[in-house]
Amino acid sequence: MPGAPIIDRQFRLISLRFPATKGAVRDALLTVDRTLASAGTAEDLRTRTQIALAEACNNIVEHAYTPPGLLAAAEIRLDIAGDVAGLQIMLRDRGHPMPAGPLPGRELPPIDPDDVAALPEGGFGWALLRETTRALSLSRSNGQNILRFRLPNADRPGPLGRTAM
Repeated sequence: MPGAPIIDRQFRLISLRFPATKGAVRDALLTVDRTLASAGTAEDLRTRTQIALAEACNNIVEHAYTPPGLLAAAEIRLDIAGDVAGLQIMLRDRGHPMPAGPLPGRELPPIDPDDVAALPEGGFGWALLRETTRALSLSRSNGQNILRFRLPNADRPGPLGRTAM
């Protein structure tokens, strides 16, 4: 209908390529936060984006491209699109594929609060991603790992709309 407001329009906010290193991940996270802030993204959504991206990107650095330096030109490609429901994020890398089988679940590693020395260093990543994101998926196509997820606006619960990427 002419003149009706477009309330589900999706737009690409960010498209980055950066080396698969911890320093480059830090720089990319700062770029993402600045870009989302300048686009008027709510602070809560920006914070959740930082947490999810830090976990996902560091997993790529630590697991897809191991041992470090093994794969030439190790890089991460990040695309973020937005709409009124939130953000859609896609990360791509050409690292090692994830082992076959379903994605890890929400299970956390065993923790003994009385044995601080035995606290696990890792093992929280997939549980954290599953709890903070929606429509989480990982696929492999043409030698690329493709991780996709949605981060909904806190004030817009419910279905997240169609795919932008």
